[in-house]
Order: sequence, then structure tokens, then C-alpha cells
Amino acid sequence: MKAKFKIWLEEKGGVAFAEGRKMLLESIDRLGSLNAASKELGMSYRAAWGKIKATEKALGIKLLKVTTGGKGGGGATLTPEARELISKYKKFDDRVALLVEREFKYIFRKKKPV
Repeated sequence: MKAKFKIWLEEKGGVAFAEGRKMLLESIDRLGSLNAASKELGMSYRAAWGKIKATEKALGIKLLKVTTGGKGGGGATLTPEARELISKYKKFDDRVALLVEREFKYIFRKKKPV
């Protein structure tokens, strides 16, 4: 048996950040494009853009530096605030995973038969 958990951050009763948004930002960082990232993750560009905007609004930070069109096409890069958010989220998730595992082992420890 194994314990599983999900973490998300809320602001004013709504999701501000979670694993899916982290994955979206990491994909944008790797591919340099919101459009390419949304395709990679199997979501519409509109849905991806909506998630980015909702997180920006909830947290009061800018996540992307976006360039539009032009000769070489547009692109997107993460802001320092986005990189910090990802880093803190990963650190929090890792620490909670350790706590969950420790508590699970303690509470569900196998007792030796008498």
C-alpha cells in the first residue's frame, strides 16, 4: 500500500497554482512558446493562456515575458517570479511528500503477529 496526495495553492477560494500549471510553465520554459507548450500538454491555447492569467491575477505577479509575431514569430519566456514560484512549489511538494511518507509508515506500520 502507498499513500498518494495532491497539493494546490488557493487564493480567495480559487486555485492559484498546482501541478498542472507548474508543468505548463516548465513546458513553456523548455519550448519557448505558450502555443507549443499547450499542444505538448494536450490543451487548447486559450485554456493555457487562461490558466496563466488566472495565476497572475491570483498571485499578483507576472509569469511570462511574451513577444508577438514578427519575422521570427512570437515566443514566451518565464519571468524571475515564475521561476521562483516553480522552485518554491517543488520544494514544498518535496517536503510534504517526505512528511506524508513518514506519517503513512508510522500509522500503517505492520505489526508483528504474536
